[in-house]
Amino acid sequence: MENELVSNSGASVSIDQVLGGDSSDQEAEEVASIEADFIQFDADFGTNLMAPESATASTTALDQAAEGTPFAAPKAETGGTLSLLEMADGNFGDNGEEGLGSWIRDRVKPIVNAIKNRAKKIIAKMVALARRLGKYAACVGKIVAAIAAFKAKKWGTAIKAAFEAFKCIRAQSA
Repeated sequence: MENELVSNSGASVSIDQVLGGDSSDQEAEEVASIEADFIQFDADFGTNLMAPESATASTTALDQAAEGTPFAAPKAETGGTLSLLEMADGNFGDNGEEGLGSWIRDRVKPIVNAIKNRAKKIIAKMVALARRLGKYAACVGKIVAAIAAFKAKKWGTAIKAAFEAFKCIRAQSA
């Protein structure tokens, strides 16, 4: 009865019900919402941020055995191609010269803006979560790195840094 509110009609409600219910459920929903944003980002832009990390003892042995053969995993993108996240950082492979790079820049601008807006949305959710809950203090540095990349207009780097911050948040929430 100590933490109950009683209305004129005689119905009683607990303080937790008035304040919005169980905060751990709300926190889990927010973390799930950020995860859903990254899953949608992967689907929309063809990235592999949410792919499971596959570095295990068996895959390390496999990589060592395949090294120097046609079965080796590629170390980087081949063919001189630029990834979408590199383009979102402003790297169009043209060293600032006019020509093909500026043509690509014009065509990719709507996609870059979509990446920017998605990064802004995800980082804002993480900032709100970290401000509200002190248990994510260990992740603040990674969130700050995402904010710094965003401020520098490196949208691809901001998404990558935000994903690193999300992995920290997910580990802290478990």
